[in-house]
Amino acid sequence: MRRLIILLEICSAFALGREVTVPADECGKTLGCYFGGGSIDDIDTFLCTHMFYGYAGFGEDISIRILEPFDYAQGKAYIDVKGLQQKNKELKILVPVGDKYDNFRNISNNDIPYSVLTDPDVREKLVNNIVNFVKESGFNGIDLDLTNPPQNGGRPSDKENIVLLLKALREEFDKEGLILSALADPSEKTVKLLYDIEGISKYVSFINLKTFDFHGMLDADKKLGHSSPLYHSSEENEEDRKKNVDSIVKQWISEGAPSVKLIIGIAFYGRSYTLASSEKIGRGAKFAHEGKCGSSPEYYNLCPLLKNKDWKRIYDKEQKVPYMYNGTEVVTYDDEESIKTKAEYVMNTNLGGAMAWTANQDDFHGKCGEKFPLLKTLKSVLRNKC
Repeated sequence: MRRLIILLEICSAFALGREVTVPADECGKTLGCYFGGGSIDDIDTFLCTHMFYGYAGFGEDISIRILEPFDYAQGKAYIDVKGLQQKNKELKILVPVGDKYDNFRNISNNDIPYSVLTDPDVREKLVNNIVNFVKESGFNGIDLDLTNPPQNGGRPSDKENIVLLLKALREEFDKEGLILSALADPSEKTVKLLYDIEGISKYVSFINLKTFDFHGMLDADKKLGHSSPLYHSSEENEEDRKKNVDSIVKQWISEGAPSVKLIIGIAFYGRSYTLASSEKIGRGAKFAHEGKCGSSPEYYNLCPLLKNKDWKRIYDKEQKVPYMYNGTEVVTYDDEESIKTKAEYVMNTNLGGAMAWTANQDDFHGKCGEKFPLLKTLKSVLRNKC
């Protein structure tokens, strides 16, 4: 009976021309898992509601072709999809689609007209190619990658044209029962350049926000900042107060995004620094260069370090995130405590859920205890009724 009522409401919405918002899973929020390589068998598919697997880009004549995994032949790249769906019939598997190199402008190093966004006929061809590719590959939909700003500054029409592309995709996807999501860079610069937030929100099922990498080696002041703080610090300047999950969420909601369509991103890797001195540890400390743990150490390589008495953990109670350090070596990262707090934030602010970037960087072998501690922490909060 409830499904019949929902169906009637959706039909009525179409008839009245209103935006359709499909109700969320009754037992919990969306828990998305991006997969960044390695063996697909390493992932426990029952911990995720949606998986974003592989990467598809554009070839000549706006065809859709496989970019990742690189070692698979065209037409056979997504044989894993069927195996995953057999393991967990409730899992929705989406393929990220976009052009990592120039956001619809330079396709596979073969210049094509800008009409890929501006010409309705070209747009229709692109949409049809995407729909056919998804159906043939067995995916449940696509995650359109909108994170790469145009290299030449963008055009005033970019925002409108991206929305028109999403509208055309949504119309065809609805006919096939496919899911359309978008991956977005929430930085202020990219938002101003590319995103009509209200327009994008109207046509996608949900928006995956890359709410991490707010601070890094490229910070001009060479002062340590966490890569993904939940809240701003009272010590930060006006510009840095925008670089946290809460500020991004509030901005997107204020510009027309329904809270239930926003999925916050949580990085399962850290950022490593060597400090200029050991006088100060944590936020605001001066760093000299990249740390010995590398540019983006995976959580499964970080958690064993804390078993070594030389490494210590501190927790920033204001920004709700941890740091780990050994002398002048410091790593910013997320752990079970900070991830639980972020998941509770999702629940308290009625967001759509959270996504892991990337799931295979969790402690999937159980080096530090049980397997998948980060994903299980997310699930315990976001899907506690399931």
